[in-house]
This record gives sequence, C-alpha cells and structure tokens, in this order.
Amino acid sequence: TQAVPGAGPASARIMFVGEAPGRQEDLSGQPFVGAAGKFLDELLASIGLSREDVYITNVVKSRPVSGPPPGRNRAPAPEEIIACAPWLEEQLRLLRPKVIVTLGRIALDYFLPGRKIADVHGRSIARGRVTLLPLYHPAMALYRRDWVRMLRKDFRGLRRFLDG
Repeated sequence: TQAVPGAGPASARIMFVGEAPGRQEDLSGQPFVGAAGKFLDELLASIGLSREDVYITNVVKSRPVSGPPPGRNRAPAPEEIIACAPWLEEQLRLLRPKVIVTLGRIALDYFLPGRKIADVHGRSIARGRVTLLPLYHPAMALYRRDWVRMLRKDFRGLRRFLDG
C-alpha cells in the first residue's frame, strides 16, 4: 500500500475530495484512476473541465482494505480519517480552493458532519470563504446505473454555479 496524496495544479480553484484510494489508485499512486475515475473524467468533460483544471484528493490517503492481499476495498474507519485529517487540512491551507466538491458520504461527513447526502447533493453550501458542493461518489453509478442521470444533472449544476 502506498500513499495517494492527490493530483492537480496548485492553482486549481476547484478541489474534488473523495473517500479513499481503491486498488487501482493504490497501484498507480494517483487518485481516481479506476472505473470511478474514468467516469469522473467523463463527467468533468461533460461540463468543459479536465483534470488539468481541478485538484483531486481523498479524505484518507491510503487504501483501506479488508481480507487477505490484495484485499477488498472498505470504508475508512474513523481512526483512519482522523489520522489523515492533518494532510487534508494542509492541502486545503496550501491550495486554498474556492469550491470543494465532496464525492460521497465520507467526504461530506468530513466537511459537514451529520448531513445526509440525499438531502444536500447538488446544492451549494457556503462555508466561510469556500463553497461546498456535495455530490454522490461516481462509483455509485457503477453499481446503480439509474444514478448516472442524477450525477450528470449534479455536474451540470456545478457548471452553472461556476458560471454564475
């Protein structure tokens, strides 16, 4: 297992924050390179953005696994989130994004504890000098094809927000 700190230009005004690296990310050392990452690339392209325009990272910086190697992905444990928090906070301090797009429940809970993603996805939420935009994780569309449309709609909302 290796750390996957994040990728993108330091000048990016948009930061995408996911949950944790998966197997492909662990192997490559880059965030969102597996199937969910390919869908994220497609969603970005659909609104005129690419990885060169955004910074992409995760709450947890190394792959949480269960079972014998190569193991299965699992949700990060609270202690893993706490252990990685200083790294994410330093990224936020250094990069100073204007917009933070949270991808999935874990990232949403990091920034807005107790909020349910079903209630806030696709809505912009002002938080000091930053605007949060909670979205479902792109991996959801891999498991539930009916969520593809919802994610596309939420990304169009991101485009409208950026243009506003």
